[in-house]
Amino acid sequence: MQKFNKILLVDDDEACNFLSSIIISDLDAANEVEMARDGVVACDLIKKEKCPDIIFLDIRMPRMDGFGFLDNLVKSGLCEHVKIVMLTSSIRKEERDKAFSYKWVVDYFEKPLTEEIIQKVADTYFQA
Repeated sequence: MQKFNKILLVDDDEACNFLSSIIISDLDAANEVEMARDGVVACDLIKKEKCPDIIFLDIRMPRMDGFGFLDNLVKSGLCEHVKIVMLTSSIRKEERDKAFSYKWVVDYFEKPLTEEIIQKVADTYFQA
């Protein structure tokens, strides 16, 4: 599996972020993992630091939800090459369809993050 330079986890659920970071660490899947509890924090991180290779993004969060984050990313013009995987508890078709309307969104999974999801994303979207 290709190792990512940086993964950003955007989710207000601390337990999910913690478990996701453990799985990423156990797989040695990334040099760096950052976490943001909502879209506002994620936007601030992206403006201040190098763009991640991949963002695992939840939809429902306080202050700025996943779609607000995606809209902000469009407006900012930053991170043109980032790949975003929606990782959410939402199984609503409307939200899935809306997510795929953004050019950065490459996949959509239900929580939790698993080794299989990371492997699929690496193999499908990051072939060396």
